[in-house]
Amino acid sequence: MRLLSPIRHSLVLLLSVTVLSGSLVAQERTQGQDIFAQITTQTSGGQVTITQPSWLCALVGKTFHAPGSIISGYRIQIYTSNMRGAKQEAYRLASQVRGVAPELSSYVTYSAPFWRLSIGDYSSRQEAQQQLNALRASHPRLMREAYIVREKVRVR
Repeated sequence: MRLLSPIRHSLVLLLSVTVLSGSLVAQERTQGQDIFAQITTQTSGGQVTITQPSWLCALVGKTFHAPGSIISGYRIQIYTSNMRGAKQEAYRLASQVRGVAPELSSYVTYSAPFWRLSIGDYSSRQEAQQQLNALRASHPRLMREAYIVREKVRVR
């Protein structure tokens, strides 16, 4: 009786590991596909046809945030300095940016010893890069030293 107990435990453990590894392999195979591809490619013997608008397929897998929430995103940093008068220069440039692009939010921040001016709230680096390219094309002197930084941003 005592001899069967360790064997029984070993068999249960072996069975558990086998089942878990099989489910992990199946999960790994389907991880790169969206739900529509997974459903239509399953080999269960039947055929599944999914009809939906293309805009719905484009939304699958995207994350959405409530307006006003704070997420990790990107901004365009236009100015940074620790020189005398940096605060006034940051606010002067912020005013200039508001005149050029009033739809963009501007943020003047101080993190010792630097004053910084950054603009925009972008959830992806690509969005920020597109805006930076457009601003450089229309206002090359103002955006001469601008670059993209990772910051906490507000969702609009």
